[in-house]
Amino acid sequence: TNFANPSAKLFLISAGSGITPMMSMSRWICDTVSNVDIVFFYSARSPQDLIFRQELEMMSSRYPNFKLAITVTRSVAGQPWYGYRGRINEQILLAIAPDYQDRTVYVCGPNPFMEATKKLLQKINFPGENYYEESFGEANKKQKPTPTLPAVDPTFIIQKPVPAPATIAEARLAVPTTRIVNAFTPEALPASSTSSSVIVLSKSGQEVACDGKESILDAAEAEGAALPFGCRRGVCGACKVKKIDGEVIYDDNVACEDGFIYTCIARPVGRVVIEA
Repeated sequence: TNFANPSAKLFLISAGSGITPMMSMSRWICDTVSNVDIVFFYSARSPQDLIFRQELEMMSSRYPNFKLAITVTRSVAGQPWYGYRGRINEQILLAIAPDYQDRTVYVCGPNPFMEATKKLLQKINFPGENYYEESFGEANKKQKPTPTLPAVDPTFIIQKPVPAPATIAEARLAVPTTRIVNAFTPEALPASSTSSSVIVLSKSGQEVACDGKESILDAAEAEGAALPFGCRRGVCGACKVKKIDGEVIYDDNVACEDGFIYTCIARPVGRVVIEA
């Protein structure tokens, strides 16, 4: 990210996956050794939901003009937290940026968060011409497809009844599927790519059957499995997990650390085992 002539003082306010564009701006400023003064405020649900925590703490310790403030809105047993708590309010804002009137504000996060932040700034008479926001909400989740069983000849039913699938998972396995080939990977595909897929969560042992058209994250969530996620667009890296076995494909050319995958955009090919 490169934005020309940034203000001398910035106040970057984000929540959830909205941190992603703020990180891009901050990295660019820090990489160019700019003398821009940054107050970086980030709101997360709990300590375990913090994205880019180590990088943020490194930037805060390395760059004197980078002030970091993090708040969490939920307490989690066994996870001590000594920073700010609760949603952003006037008290927190004045504590972290008493000179807010002199700063240019950028806000990004879920719509309710951005609306609440804008109202707060209006309440304390922040100049509107120095306020900017970006919509970076979750991508719309794909609707889980309803399995369609193959048509059966009535005469065959009379001769030999065909039992209906006992579960939705069995119904999925009965349906032939067609894999969408990644335009960036034209090479030959594994033989299993034309069959239904199974996602295995190694820690719990749970197996999730899917048609290979939805992401690993969507398929797992539909079966009640909880996997980490952030932006749901393959940008923030919060959903990255280790791939123990199997193959996945992406709709776009994606650069991910070797041996790891982004579950929010990766689709399984055949049987895939992940560390989750």
